[in-house]
Amino acid sequence: MTETHEQIPEFANDNPDEMPVLRCNRCGKPITPETAVLTPTGYRCQDCIRQQQKVFDTTKGLDVVIGFLISGLIAFAGSWFVPRLGFFTILIAPGLGTLIYKAVRLAVKQRRSKALNSAILAGALIGSLPLLLPQMLNVIAMPADLFSVIGNLTPLIWRVVYTVLVATTAYAQTKGIRL
Repeated sequence: MTETHEQIPEFANDNPDEMPVLRCNRCGKPITPETAVLTPTGYRCQDCIRQQQKVFDTTKGLDVVIGFLISGLIAFAGSWFVPRLGFFTILIAPGLGTLIYKAVRLAVKQRRSKALNSAILAGALIGSLPLLLPQMLNVIAMPADLFSVIGNLTPLIWRVVYTVLVATTAYAQTKGIRL
């Protein structure tokens, strides 16, 4: 049964399309179909969903810093090998992204949060930049000789590929996406 204008005076306005027709099955607050979130147990309001998701944020004090540092160190160590790997970077970088995820999870005792996920992504990106930026400057500052351009551009491309793959794989692992 839908509720009428008179039954919910706090939502009274001139537009009947914005009238709430549902109630949150947790707190009972009136909600509109546009703002309702369907859960396996029924419709919930945005506030109840936010409160429910906070339960899953279990990180403590320095977990985010630890995640960032581990992620950055592993990404930096892996970036040293990229010039020697060439094409195999495509195969090795996702493995290092998974290693980052597992090492961080082990270090923080399986705790998780959105902030930790973001720290892992930022650490992987920033960790691979110290060797990528000089390579970029080398390509920009090089002479216009075609052979030197190609010779310096190839390692740069592999470093960019490495940075993208290691960071996105580590982040995908944190979001529960399995490759």
